[in-house]
Amino acid sequence: MTKIKLWISDIDGTLINYDGSCTNKMLSTIEKVKNKGVKIVIATGRMFMGAEHAAKRFKLNTPVVCYQGAVVRTKNEILWQAPIKNYILKEIIEYLRKNNIHTHVYNNDTLYVEDDNKKIMHEYCNGRGTTYKYIKTFDELNLKNVPKILGVIEDNAIMQKIKNELKEKYKNTLTIVQSSKNYLEITDKKASKGSALNFLKKYWNLSDDEILASGDQDNDIELLKNAGIGISVGNSSPELLKVAQYHCKDVNSDELVKYIEEFILCE
Repeated sequence: MTKIKLWISDIDGTLINYDGSCTNKMLSTIEKVKNKGVKIVIATGRMFMGAEHAAKRFKLNTPVVCYQGAVVRTKNEILWQAPIKNYILKEIIEYLRKNNIHTHVYNNDTLYVEDDNKKIMHEYCNGRGTTYKYIKTFDELNLKNVPKILGVIEDNAIMQKIKNELKEKYKNTLTIVQSSKNYLEITDKKASKGSALNFLKKYWNLSDDEILASGDQDNDIELLKNAGIGISVGNSSPELLKVAQYHCKDVNSDELVKYIEEFILCE
């Protein structure tokens, strides 16, 4: 088997629980992988602030993939990005407004909302090192290089309706994926965790079989498809299970650790 040189992974629901907790075994395994000289990159829908928070927690010094794969960056430098085209931004914002969808707009690494729903924002920000700003209207913003818009939709029937309508209308220009039960992620067509991984392959001159990827939601499908070894975690969708060679129980089971020990640590 070819030696794995990069482990790229989703965070929430894969490395850590959705409440922010992480098993001691996962933390120690991450340390062992780093000590072996294998690169670890986190790939997340979180904004850079939240991604960096996780990277610091795991003491990583590699670039992070954030905003659903729309940005690859270090603390001081954007290495690659695929922002939403400006002419589409206002259309999407207005569509979500008309449908009374709680909307997050990420502009210049700041999260803006025009509905300061304390419950939703606490659930979104808690444990992720993320802050936000409330403004009366998104129309006040000078939108530039917006990597992602997120809709928070708690009713599953409405989620499916909105998701399907947007996917049909913008199938050639946007990527629309559900990243959790309540979160609908909207990015440019060129933006995905898989696209970000393809950039990193060239950046580090890596082949597919030198990469192991792990994730738990539909937004991880392209990530697993573009890696030599793909591992799904927890209650994954049928679509993600189709592209994963291996499947683990939920993050608390530490089954992902066992695969890391087998494929990277060779224990």
